[in-house]
Amino acid sequence: MESMFATFHLAQYQGSGPILATTLNPIPPAHDPTLLRRFHKDSNVFSIYNDIQHYIKISHSRLTKPEANAWIEIYVAFWKAIGEILRAETGHHRDDWAIKVYEAWKEVTNLLIRGFSHAGFGAWLMPCLYTAGKYLRVFAIKADEEKATKVGNGTVKMEEDILADDITVNFEKNEMLEDAARVINKVFTLCISD
Repeated sequence: MESMFATFHLAQYQGSGPILATTLNPIPPAHDPTLLRRFHKDSNVFSIYNDIQHYIKISHSRLTKPEANAWIEIYVAFWKAIGEILRAETGHHRDDWAIKVYEAWKEVTNLLIRGFSHAGFGAWLMPCLYTAGKYLRVFAIKADEEKATKVGNGTVKMEEDILADDITVNFEKNEMLEDAARVINKVFTLCISD
């Protein structure tokens, strides 16, 4: 956890969004392939909030209170998302692994959006939104693929009394991707308004 937050503090000090975005990447860097596994292993569900609070609040006095609280929430959600990803990689999720990863990553993305809209994150942090949105799309596609394999082709025939004809509708075929598009649209709105 220390190396993750050393990078966080370096990025905050330099005002470097691309460096900070690397701390929110769900893919470990090539030079440190165990980084995310160590980050997740260094805490547990009972102490993660306090652990991250220590690394962000105690160690970095330049952040305002709303910024610090937003980053704490973001990294707690990131820790949970990494946990879902690691469980999926090790085969501990038998069902709905992609959906669980997608939902966890969506929380990270929504908290980043909230950080921009409520905690006063600066425009220099836009690369964090890019990273979150990029992987939200990837995880949404995987979740939709998982759903499609469970349901077959995802096609539902619907007959209604009002409409005498058979209507074939692709309900839920791209449900997660459409949900991701709505979240990414919020990211886009933040970017154009900044």
